[in-house]
Amino acid sequence: MNNPVIRLVGRPVAEPEPGQEPLFHDVDVYDLEYLDWSGTRGVIITGDVDQLHLLGHRGLLNDFVRHGGRVLINGHVQRPFLESLGTWRRLDYRGPDDLALTRLVDHPVWRGVDLLRLQFTLGAGRAPEEGLADEAQLRSEGVAGFYGRGYLLPLPEGARVINGLGPLRAPIDVEYPLGNGHVLVHCGNDLEHFAAPERGSTHLAEQLHAWLAGRISPTDPAQEA
Repeated sequence: MNNPVIRLVGRPVAEPEPGQEPLFHDVDVYDLEYLDWSGTRGVIITGDVDQLHLLGHRGLLNDFVRHGGRVLINGHVQRPFLESLGTWRRLDYRGPDDLALTRLVDHPVWRGVDLLRLQFTLGAGRAPEEGLADEAQLRSEGVAGFYGRGYLLPLPEGARVINGLGPLRAPIDVEYPLGNGHVLVHCGNDLEHFAAPERGSTHLAEQLHAWLAGRISPTDPAQEA
């Protein structure tokens, strides 16, 4: 395996199409204990994985991060399967404004991404030649909440809240250090799925891969490691 970034998934792993090179290497979460970690720099944990299974391998995951690895955790954490990890709390919301996203600090994964296009999801059927929807279309035709409807608490020591949710700017996207490594927590649907042409955010996936692979220094977001 040459890809330095793996993605732990809770569904059967499909073989890639001939000639295609997936950006992330999918691994069944139940094969975690058999995984060859040599060459792995980053891990994505999807929101559909068995958290009890991960909890049983907490020591393995802790060691990976503490020795310099990087992890993205997606979804609704209810079983803290990593050291210092908080749990997902549902936001009390009534409408789209309660689910607005606010960038609180710069981060290389989200650089150049319009948060309004993450907040609102348009229905299928928009032709590519129509271009990106404007703000008025997003607000009138889009549905808010797919990006996330909750937040992380308690915050780990040294945590940075990257994006806030709603008027209270609840911590929906958080990064914290753990040993020599770093943990990124996204409290919503899998972050990598929001890298899409209709959102003008295809570069989000490449930036996420670069961060997880360690090609971007965590101490200087603009610097290539």
